[in-house]
Amino acid sequence: MKTSSLQRIGTAIAVVGSIVGTYFYTRSRTQRRSTFSKQRKEIDENLLTPSNETFGIMWPTIYTGTTALAIHQALPDQLDNPRYQKAVPWLLSSYALNNVFTYFFSRDDKASRRASALTTIALLPNALMLHKALKIGQTEVPQPERTFQKSISLYAGWLTAASVISAGNLLLQSGIKIPESLKGKVTCGALSATATLGIGMAKKLNDPYYLLPFIAAFVGIASKQYGERDDVALCAGTLALTVVGAFVTQLQEVKPSGELAETSTAE
Repeated sequence: MKTSSLQRIGTAIAVVGSIVGTYFYTRSRTQRRSTFSKQRKEIDENLLTPSNETFGIMWPTIYTGTTALAIHQALPDQLDNPRYQKAVPWLLSSYALNNVFTYFFSRDDKASRRASALTTIALLPNALMLHKALKIGQTEVPQPERTFQKSISLYAGWLTAASVISAGNLLLQSGIKIPESLKGKVTCGALSATATLGIGMAKKLNDPYYLLPFIAAFVGIASKQYGERDDVALCAGTLALTVVGAFVTQLQEVKPSGELAETSTAE
């Protein structure tokens, strides 16, 4: 269904408004971080959580690119762009959920912490549907849309990694404790499974940029655990290098999206 100019402008306002609201909320929350003792404890107990700096790098990068994409899709000359037409509902649902997450993340009670973890996991299928709607890795697109698409690649990849972290939080919130002697092995196993999932998904999506958030997450975990849990730091660092290798390889071998479009037409 073709979207109107008003729908596109409304989508841009909704997306940018959600991002701006999250920015100011995060800034305010940082100033009162000491009041969230339960969240801090959970973050420290969950060895799958990267350093704070990782979040500080990834989200601004994703939000900047998504803001540009949201504005671009609302321009008059993009009204007939079929990819943007299909992306509108997924942009709206993703950033509506982003608002829900922001609300629950601003609270420190157990129910809200659980809800924020579940909302993060719910964001993942939305991000993957947005990725599909934009036909990333499926067809050749002109600039600047091609550049803006990469923010959605990062968004989908980061939410995949974040869903693993959230699953760990949900286990902690349920009272499940891993024996100290097994923590390192269990964490390394979870990280290895996450790396395998990321590499497999990147190939399926024909999108090497989907892997960049995994590299950032593993580096963030390694830096956070270095000197504290060196076994986890070594595992995360090794996996970061492994995913870097997969990223470089796929970047060289990935089938050009133009070829995919030609193949699809031929069929």
